[in-house]
Amino acid sequence: MADTDDQSSKNVPVQSGDEQSAEKDFKTPDEASSEEDAAVDDILKHDGDEELKKQDEKAAKAFVMKLHWWEKLKDFNSAWWGNPKKRWGTIAGLVVLLAVVFVVPVTRYNVLGLVMKAPVTVNVVDSKSNEPVTGATVELAGKKATTDGEGKATLKVNAGSKTLNVSKSYYKGTTQSELVSLSSKSNHFKASVVAQGRQVKVKVVDKISGKPVSGAEVKVGSANAKTDKNGLATIVTPSSDDQQAATVSANGYNDLSTNILASGDVTKNTFSIVPTGKLYFLSNLSGDIDVVKTNLDGSDRKIVLTGTGYEDRNTTSLLASRDWKYLVLLSKRSTGNASVYLIDTTQNDKLTTVDQGDANFSLVGWSGDRFIYQVTRNSVQSWQSNQQALKSLDATTGQTLLLDQTQGLGTGQTDFAAQSFGAPYIIGDQVVYAKNWNGYYGNTTNMNGKQAELDSIGADGSGHKTIKSFATDTTQNYVNIDTRLYEPSSLYIYFQQGADGSQFFTYEDGKISSSADMTSDKFYNTPYPTYLLSPSGNSTFWAEQRDGKNTLFTGNSDGKGAKQVANLSPYNTYGWFTDNYLLVSKSSSELYIMPTTGGTPLKITDYYKPATNYQGYGGGYGGL
Repeated sequence: MADTDDQSSKNVPVQSGDEQSAEKDFKTPDEASSEEDAAVDDILKHDGDEELKKQDEKAAKAFVMKLHWWEKLKDFNSAWWGNPKKRWGTIAGLVVLLAVVFVVPVTRYNVLGLVMKAPVTVNVVDSKSNEPVTGATVELAGKKATTDGEGKATLKVNAGSKTLNVSKSYYKGTTQSELVSLSSKSNHFKASVVAQGRQVKVKVVDKISGKPVSGAEVKVGSANAKTDKNGLATIVTPSSDDQQAATVSANGYNDLSTNILASGDVTKNTFSIVPTGKLYFLSNLSGDIDVVKTNLDGSDRKIVLTGTGYEDRNTTSLLASRDWKYLVLLSKRSTGNASVYLIDTTQNDKLTTVDQGDANFSLVGWSGDRFIYQVTRNSVQSWQSNQQALKSLDATTGQTLLLDQTQGLGTGQTDFAAQSFGAPYIIGDQVVYAKNWNGYYGNTTNMNGKQAELDSIGADGSGHKTIKSFATDTTQNYVNIDTRLYEPSSLYIYFQQGADGSQFFTYEDGKISSSADMTSDKFYNTPYPTYLLSPSGNSTFWAEQRDGKNTLFTGNSDGKGAKQVANLSPYNTYGWFTDNYLLVSKSSSELYIMPTTGGTPLKITDYYKPATNYQGYGGGYGGL
């Protein structure tokens, strides 16, 4: 091993004093280019003529310095890099080339453009009107883009001298030279094109709100234009005909087929387009109760589920989830009892039977994608356990879950104690409900130890707990809790136990407390609005009666910060469609839509309203 080490040491050449000095001054190619990198950085920061002049002087000095260390590098040891004359001669040539290139600004950009790109904005305007030209094709340095509703196109291309080409159907294209610098502030180019057809102004608005729609595309044959922020556009039509077929399209809206009047002003060429989406409702236009869907303006009406003629006109109900993806239908579609059905609008309106049999079903409402409903089994007596059940449907899977069931005891009508559910309320992802007891008046022993409860359970079956319980005594044959939802997440609670056992409470934020100023008269006679929760959960929509008519409000998720959207109105609340539109009804037979900011409602359709109302339920739509 010692011999190997000695032999290795012999291969290391001995350096002369000049060679050592050259090695000390030597810089690798990466180190040597640091001065050029610094010059490039300055160009990125300062792109004015004065700065370019300074950079030119700096580059010239750098060139002289490079020649100095190159003279020393010529004699560098050949063991480091083969033939020093050829290698360092090549490097010296590159240094000279770079120094010359960086003296000329245009050349400098072209060289830097080989590796560096910069953003460019091109404004295309009509040569006569100077108005933006939309839908024009802009080509620069091999990159293409299309102008938007403001006539602008943005590209990112290599720096340097480039050719800009602009073209569009029924316009004479243009070609011009531009210098793309490394500063985006300088890269704003304007191109004018000459129209070679008939120019027509159009305007596109939202049919519901009446507000301008920006970015809408108007097409006439192969000609097209996009609207600006004011909903305006100018399209050059290929024909001199006074009327030409056109289509209008925009993201989030249904396409519109229409006609453009070439000789008309913009008021005659104002087009209303409808936001995308489908509304579902009940209709007995056919004589039976059908499930029907339409666009938001009532167009494209289709029957989703044809009625059978067995439907109960009082109890048939259709409740939509807040995002309108799912619908629960309570309907009697054959002999026997009504059944619970799920309609999945995301799966081509697929119909699934959720629950059926010898039972009566009561709908409660939606909590997200879960639907809560009650079952009363006809084959189970009131004094027997499990006569009533509270269930949850997961609409995403179609699976049902048992949340709770009632209890009972006794032998018959004069010997029993029966438990029953009070009205359930959906508060967020929780179901809050009462569990009451009653027994035969002449036999109160069965009521010993029985307690009424205010319970809560998650819509997914988790976290079942008793919020508060109320005991009875042997002289009473019932113990009962009644509840009212007075705000989106707050309940009044009325505990009744005989003539002298009444107590009042409030339930807010998961906590229960006494309410000293509540009376039975106030409890039962106060009007309680139904707060309809928006799809995002951030807003509520409700109505209050004033002078025999409704005043409509929107507010935050707690029903606070009320904003009036209609005063002394013949309309009533129905629901939401996204967070942008409110659904209202008139005369319980006409369905309308309006912006959340108010305004004149747009009629969608006539519909069938059963007698059943779901007061206090706000987690979905169609129950009022």
